[in-house]
Amino acid sequence: MNSLEYLQPRDVAEAVTLLTEAGGEYLPVTGATDVWANIRSGKLAPRGLVSLTGIAPLHELRLDAGALVVGAAVTHARIEDSAEVAAVYPALHRACSAVGSRQVRNVASLGGNLCNAAPSADSAVPALLYDAVCVAEGRSGRREIPAAEFFLGPGRNALAPGEILVEVRFPRPPLGTRADYWKLTRRKGVELPILGVGVRLTPAADGHTVAQARIALGVAGPVPMRARGAEALLEGEEPTAERVSRAAAAAAEESQVRDSWRGKAWYRREMIRVLIPRVIGRAGVFVS
Repeated sequence: MNSLEYLQPRDVAEAVTLLTEAGGEYLPVTGATDVWANIRSGKLAPRGLVSLTGIAPLHELRLDAGALVVGAAVTHARIEDSAEVAAVYPALHRACSAVGSRQVRNVASLGGNLCNAAPSADSAVPALLYDAVCVAEGRSGRREIPAAEFFLGPGRNALAPGEILVEVRFPRPPLGTRADYWKLTRRKGVELPILGVGVRLTPAADGHTVAQARIALGVAGPVPMRARGAEALLEGEEPTAERVSRAAAAAAEESQVRDSWRGKAWYRREMIRVLIPRVIGRAGVFVS
């Protein structure tokens, strides 16, 4: 800690140069809420930190006709306070509002939460639900990484050495889409989730069947995941109570839950079955 360098590049190109030349010995940070904790505990020992907070484009938050664009340094508090996000992307809004305490959300960023690639990352679930695209920039230019391909393992993301996440794009969902996120914890307070469950259903033109379904889970495997088999059971069908129950059971079987000090595998699996119908109901989907 005494010899830790703290660098503040003025733009993305300078940040990429610093990280590339450091050969992995420097870490990019925004809020650094997780990084500082891991440095103090000895889990991380970088030679320096490259702060991205002074790069103005990374703080952009805008909603246009096609997508919500969230700069990598946008804090969870800004997303929590956005009425537009709450109206169009309710699952993202609820997930970001559930991260830590308000003091943490004031500094912790969406980009940092995703890059940390923890199975428990609240914002990872809506990134999967809304088919988000992570935009990275490095020496070779910019490239787009689908959120479903961004998480490689606990603490591992798809960024190449020297690359940084610059923004996350959430395509605007079709009219009539319903979505929500449920963070299961032991208490209401500053706590990591025992389980994170998100659902997004887009209706077909007939108004009765599901055109597109997304079911995403956090703390259900080594990475945040989609329950694709469960989604297939809902798509093209009317979301009856029986079919939703079958989809929830399928999602529980697809999960790769494990025992931890926060919860047993059997409990997590059972709560997937319980929470998916609840999330669908809370999202405002009528289940006959």
